[in-house]
Amino acid sequence: MLTLKNVSNKLWDKPILKNISWSPEFGQSWAILGPNGAGKSTLIRVILGQTPYCGTIKRQTEIADFANIAHVSLEQQKNLVAREEKKDRFEEYSGNEEHYLSAREVIDPDGKQQQELFRVAEQLGISSLLEMPVRFFSNGEIRKTLIGKALLAKPELLILDEPFEGLDTESVLWLKETLSKLIKNGLAIWLISHHFENIVPEITHVLCLKSGKVFAQGLRSKVLTPAQMNLLNGKVEFKKTLNKVLENSVEKHKKFFQPPFAHALQETITGQTLIRMNNVNVRYAEKIVLKNFNWSVKQGENWKIVGPNGAGKSTLLSLICGDNLQAYANEIYLFGRRRGSGESIWDIKQKIGLVSPEFQVRYRETVSALKVVLSGFFDSIGYYQPASESQTARAFGIMTLLEVEKLAELDFTRLSYGQQRLLLIARAMVKSPPLLILDEPCQGLDSTNRNRVLALIDQMVKNSATQILYVTHLEAEQLSCLNRELAFEAIQDGSFRLVIS
Repeated sequence: MLTLKNVSNKLWDKPILKNISWSPEFGQSWAILGPNGAGKSTLIRVILGQTPYCGTIKRQTEIADFANIAHVSLEQQKNLVAREEKKDRFEEYSGNEEHYLSAREVIDPDGKQQQELFRVAEQLGISSLLEMPVRFFSNGEIRKTLIGKALLAKPELLILDEPFEGLDTESVLWLKETLSKLIKNGLAIWLISHHFENIVPEITHVLCLKSGKVFAQGLRSKVLTPAQMNLLNGKVEFKKTLNKVLENSVEKHKKFFQPPFAHALQETITGQTLIRMNNVNVRYAEKIVLKNFNWSVKQGENWKIVGPNGAGKSTLLSLICGDNLQAYANEIYLFGRRRGSGESIWDIKQKIGLVSPEFQVRYRETVSALKVVLSGFFDSIGYYQPASESQTARAFGIMTLLEVEKLAELDFTRLSYGQQRLLLIARAMVKSPPLLILDEPCQGLDSTNRNRVLALIDQMVKNSATQILYVTHLEAEQLSCLNRELAFEAIQDGSFRLVIS
C-alpha cells in the first residue's frame, strides 16, 4: 500500500520525525501507538501530503489520490469548529447573515447519498441533529459527525486519530463493532489511540513511535506485549509510584497551590453555596437541552458529572463559566450573586479555572507554551500584559509538575493536541481558583500523562481550597477527591432525567 524510507521532518529547528521506515500492505490494519509528542499525528499529516518532509514515500495507485483516504482527527475537529466560530465575527462586522454548516452538510456535502446518510446517522445516534448547525454541538456530537462523514466516503483507507475521545460508552461500543465489521469486509484501517483496550481484535499489526522514532513495528502478537508497552510509556511501575512522587513534589512546592489572588477574595466565598440553579431552561432552536433544571454546589463538594453525548453537560458548564447568554434568562447564582446582577464576565472568570475541548478550540494564539500558562492569571486567550516574577515562577512550577517545562519556549499552536491539553490544564490550575471546571480534561492524553493529571488534581484539592466539577465518559478516570455525582440518564422519549448522589 505504502512505503516510507528514512522519512524525517522538523518543526522550525526541532526534529519531529526521525528516519521513519514503514511499509504497511493491503489487507493489513494497523494501530499506531506512542506517548504524547511521539510524532503520530505528524506522521499522518506527512503521509497525507499536508506537511513537508525529507526521505521517500511511495504510494500504490489505489491511494495515490488522497480522495480515496478518509481521515478523522481531533485537530480536524478543532479546525471545523474554528471555521464555524469565525462566521460569528464575519456576520458581526459585515452585517450579512452567514450560513452555518449543518450536520447533514458536513457528512454529505454534495447531498447525493441521502439513504446512506440516514442509515449512518441513525447508527451514530445523531438523526435528530442532521439539520442543526454543528456550532451548537457537544464535543462528542461533532466527533460522531466527522466519523459519519468518513464512513460515508467509502474510502480505500480509513485513518482514525483518537476516534474514541469524547464518545460516551454506548457510542464507543458501536464504533468498535463498526470498525471490526469494516475490517472484516476488507477496508484497511489505521487506528491511532492511547487506549489499548479500544484496539479491536481485527487490527493485526502495530506501529509504535517514541520521540519521533520507530520504537517497534510488526505483528500485534509480537509488539503489543506488557513488557513492550511498559517500555513505550517510560516507567514500568509509574501508576503505583506516581501519587507518592507527586505528593512529595507538592509538599515541597505547596506555594503552587495557594491562591495567588488576594485572600479577601477567598474569604468572600467562605461558607457560601458556590453554584445554585433554579428551574433553569436552555434550548437551541427546537432542541431542549435543559428543562426545569435544579442543582446546587456547596462548599466542600467536588462533583463528577456523567451522561451520554448531547445530554447537556457542556451546556451546563457554559452557563457557569459565563460563555452562554441564556444564563441571563435564568435564575443562576454563582458565589452568592445572581447572574446579571451587575457582575462582569471577568468577575466570574477570576474565580474559575477551565479546561474543555471547546476551550482548546478557541485557544489558537501563536504564543509560547509558558505564555499560555501565564495567561491563566489574566483569564485571557493570548498573552497581553507582563506577568510578575512570582507568577512566572508559579507557572513554571505547575508545568514542572506536569513535566511540560521543556516546552516553555515552543509555539503553542505547533505542539501536539495532547501537549496543548497539558498546558491548558496547567493554565487552569495556575491561580488555584475557588472552582476548577474540568470537562474531559484527559482527552488526547496517553496513559502516563492521564495518570499524572489525575494524581495532580487530587493533590491540588487536598492542598488548597479549590473545588472541582469533573466531566468524563471513562470509568477508569477515578479521583479520590470526588464526593458527589450528577448523572444525566437517557429515558425512552429521548430526553434525560437527572440522578444526584
